[in-house]
Amino acid sequence: MSLNQAMKFFNRIPEILVNPHPLNLFIVRNLVGSIALGGFVFSFLYVFKPFGLHVLPGEELVTVTLGYGLVTTGYLIIHLTVLAVFFRESSWTVWKEIINTLVIITMIGLCNFLYHAIYFSHTFNFITLLKLQFETLAVSFIPVSLIILLQQNFLLKKYLKEADEINRKKDYEFSEGSDEKLITISAQNPKNNLEYSCNDILFCHAQDNYVIVHFIRDLKHTKEIIRTTLRKTREDLLEHDNYFHCHKSYIVNLDKVKKVTGNAQGLKLHFDSVNEIIPVSRKLHQEFLNIYGMK
Repeated sequence: MSLNQAMKFFNRIPEILVNPHPLNLFIVRNLVGSIALGGFVFSFLYVFKPFGLHVLPGEELVTVTLGYGLVTTGYLIIHLTVLAVFFRESSWTVWKEIINTLVIITMIGLCNFLYHAIYFSHTFNFITLLKLQFETLAVSFIPVSLIILLQQNFLLKKYLKEADEINRKKDYEFSEGSDEKLITISAQNPKNNLEYSCNDILFCHAQDNYVIVHFIRDLKHTKEIIRTTLRKTREDLLEHDNYFHCHKSYIVNLDKVKKVTGNAQGLKLHFDSVNEIIPVSRKLHQEFLNIYGMK
């Protein structure tokens, strides 16, 4: 990399840091990851016996190293649960991911330091703890930042490429001439059922115990709220190929998608006369690509 290229890269860092970044809020995946990391900590310490652990007898070595692993798993579960409750992926950025990762590293170190002091009845030494945490941050900051920046760049290029390919497939038609066929969206109270032409609906958005139906009427975007679940709405739309359940909160009419864009968080769907941008869930990402003949 030339000096000029390096300068351009460093000048772009503030812009890169505020770019969107994926946030893993999948409960099962986070639980499995937490257990796996705790298992790795236990195995590493038990096998290599660093930090003076080699002087411990066999049974105590198992107890101590298992404790480090459980502390690591326990903290991760708590941390990721708090993350899922108080944060949303729509506002998650690269700099938040870097800070979050560094917080996890330092807090796991803190928790294991406290566990070590309590187990071995050592006097708590704040200066030692501060030194340990500073060294941990100093050593981990550059590799953590670099890994996250590389990950963000890889995902951004991947989803942009996929979005461009989908946009080139504008000849895809899903409704098969059933535009004028009436669809009934069922409410909890049948008296409140709503009817639309098949191709008038843009998308359906779940909010609490309601579904907001966005549709076109008299060439204008409008919406109606109906008391029902998105699962029930999906059943109402099941026979129509132009509808796709792209996210846990959204069902979209693929024939009405104006364009597809992408960022590091995944693919985004845009509609005419609508400011709302609909995400494609990463769980449903490959299924969405399959619709357009992409593997």
